[in-house]
Amino acid sequence: MTANLLVSVVAVALGCFVAVSPYRAAEIWGSQRLATLTPKRRASFIRWYRVFGIVLGLSGLLLALDSITS
Repeated sequence: MTANLLVSVVAVALGCFVAVSPYRAAEIWGSQRLATLTPKRRASFIRWYRVFGIVLGLSGLLLALDSITS
C-alpha cells in the first residue's frame, strides 16, 4: 500500500507539473524533439504534452483512491 501511495503521489505531482507548464516540461524531457519542430507542430506537441499530464495526474489519483479504499 505504501509503495502504491508513493507512486501515485509522484504521478500526481508530475502530472500537475506537465499540465500546468507543458512547454517547460517539454523543454526538460523533449528538448531535442521540440527544437526541430515547426511552430505549427510545436503547438500540437505542447497540447498533447498537456493532455499527457492530465491523464498522468488522474491515473495517479485513481491509483491512490484504489489503494486507500482496498
